[in-house]
Amino acid sequence: MNARLIGEAWSHFREHGFKKTLFSRDTPFLIQFGKYGVCGVLSVLVFLAVAYSGEALFPDQLGSDLPKDTRAKYLPYLHFAAFLPSNFVAYGLNRWLVFTPGRHNTSKEVTLFTIISFLSFSIGELLPVWLVASFGVPNTVAHLSFVISSAMVNFVCRKFLVFEK
Repeated sequence: MNARLIGEAWSHFREHGFKKTLFSRDTPFLIQFGKYGVCGVLSVLVFLAVAYSGEALFPDQLGSDLPKDTRAKYLPYLHFAAFLPSNFVAYGLNRWLVFTPGRHNTSKEVTLFTIISFLSFSIGELLPVWLVASFGVPNTVAHLSFVISSAMVNFVCRKFLVFEK
């Protein structure tokens, strides 16, 4: 099965080249998932930039040297602030490079995308708060646990509920 997926992706890439593969939404699953991953990484970079900026701007609530209870209390606010711009970056890139729009009108598509993102955000937010409150993990571990747990839900929901015709 893996060899078949790799073979399909490689054949498509050789036949269409880098540029057409990048900008085409009609690609084999492995390429589509890879592009989704790249879009996700760019979205995560936006998320982390906002999160670390928030830590720098609000050291009395989010500083790494603060007690774990204080950090656990304010971390959800920081993550919500970082969620908004990263969600819109993810939406734009996924619509442009990965998924085929057209199942819904644009406003409904953005709304569904954001609802799904917010649900995965809410579910994902439980893990970092628990890790900080229970084990005092560093903020970086908390941020990354949030990102990973949220991403696992998003691909399937976006592919089958938001975009695919």
